[in-house]
Amino acid sequence: MVNSYSHTSFTVSNIEKSIAFYVDQLGLTLTRRWERKGPEIQALTGVTDARLSMALVECGDFKLELIQYVDGAGEILNPVINNVGAAHIAFQVNDVDAFCKRLVENGVSLYGTPSTLPPPRVRGVYLSDPDGITIELSEPRID
Repeated sequence: MVNSYSHTSFTVSNIEKSIAFYVDQLGLTLTRRWERKGPEIQALTGVTDARLSMALVECGDFKLELIQYVDGAGEILNPVINNVGAAHIAFQVNDVDAFCKRLVENGVSLYGTPSTLPPPRVRGVYLSDPDGITIELSEPRID
């Protein structure tokens, strides 16, 4: 039986770009950087000659582990939100429109436009990280 949540992880193409996105654009905190290689990581991943560059970014209790396979990288998947198996993570912000305006000014791509959903009336938007992984921003209940 599962005891508790540990972390979420994304495999990324460029660790530096991903760190810049999650820290500089979204405001998460970089808490750790490290590298993994050797027989233990090859046994864990099942990837021959795997060498990983890793980072941990956090927002409150949420921990996102970013992993770049420096050696042993696989193919690039298409994580678009409507593809089967695609996932997204969601963050709450105080003002979706203002947050999106700043993101767009900084070159971040939105999937659509901010919109207000019917009751319980939440304003939200989807956007992508540098690898096309979907992020949802939502503004809590609007009355």
